[in-house]
Amino acid sequence: MILLFIHSSKFSFSLREKAIREPEEPKLSSLEKDNALVVFTTVEKGDDEEIVNRAVDEVLKVYDQVKPSAVIIYPYAHLSDNLESPQRAIQVLSLLEEKLRGKVSEVYRTPFGWYKQFMINCYGHPLSELSKRIRHGEVSFEKSEEMKVCEKFHFPNSPHATFMRRAVIEYLKLISKALYVIEGSTDPEKGEMVVSYQQVYGRRLPCVNEEPHIIVKTWNVEGLQQKFSDSKNEYLIYKQSDKGYYIVDVNLLVYYFMLNASKENPPTLPLWMSPIQVRILPVKKEFLDEAIKIAESLNVRVDVDDTDDGLGAKIARAGKEWIPYVVVLGEREIKTGSLTVKVRVGNQQKSYSKEELEKEILNADRLRLKSNLPLLLSHRGRKEFITLQ
Repeated sequence: MILLFIHSSKFSFSLREKAIREPEEPKLSSLEKDNALVVFTTVEKGDDEEIVNRAVDEVLKVYDQVKPSAVIIYPYAHLSDNLESPQRAIQVLSLLEEKLRGKVSEVYRTPFGWYKQFMINCYGHPLSELSKRIRHGEVSFEKSEEMKVCEKFHFPNSPHATFMRRAVIEYLKLISKALYVIEGSTDPEKGEMVVSYQQVYGRRLPCVNEEPHIIVKTWNVEGLQQKFSDSKNEYLIYKQSDKGYYIVDVNLLVYYFMLNASKENPPTLPLWMSPIQVRILPVKKEFLDEAIKIAESLNVRVDVDDTDDGLGAKIARAGKEWIPYVVVLGEREIKTGSLTVKVRVGNQQKSYSKEELEKEILNADRLRLKSNLPLLLSHRGRKEFITLQ
């Protein structure tokens, strides 16, 4: 929706003739008003009640600033080439009028689908000419200190970010009990989950407002948190459509999980969302082949730190990457088959067999997604995907 505000000292209009085959039946054929806020309004495809509510807020904001005696909604199709159908546009404009009634002193709406003669005299003060475009996916959030957790994992363009988004989509499929997933902008049928990708507008912010902006439509969000906040903003993860299904903002849900993870001591992602669940650290180069053998035998997301760094540096790097289980592989572990594991939750060190370690992780990870990262750390190349801080 596009709004063009003109604060006019004098405004008048009168109907002339039909502009479309089936125009709106006019309730108002002419009008003259002094000190009027004229809102030239273009209804675009996809405009719905959410857009109308935001439009009401914008009108009231200008209304409070310029103090007009009346608000006049004037349908104006010349501000966009992405127009909604006439029938739907009339419904949207009527809803805008209805929601403004009682909130402003007087509100009028000129008929849709007619050629009209109008005269307008703009006051000319700094707020007398304003415009606003309202679209889905457009946000006005402030950047918060907490968003650094997304920057740490180099959102949006890192394999870690890609995996986490994919994991959250699969998590939604699980809790919604969807039978299958499709991509597109259609409404979901029962048992169906729809994933769509929307254009990003406004200021780019880590996780919160970045490409890809992913929306999921599903019929069940049982157990899903709806609202949360950080130090700067309040967020709405999902809302219910007028058709009954739920619209979930995947980007915000990713941020919600990451924000909660950052508050743990030490910071810890859910196992199902961790790109790497196990890292194996061979104490010496001669133990690398055994480390790879163990990694390949584990049915979890695992990698091997095959760099030339010392053990202390490898342990520190795993900690900064929030790796949940870190296996220190030395001569004793190879001889006994018992793995020495640093467990991030609780800062514990335990001994596991391979089977015990795998079982513990799989029991905690209902999604069991495959890794999108190489087995060997050295194969990631020089590009850093995680800020080590």
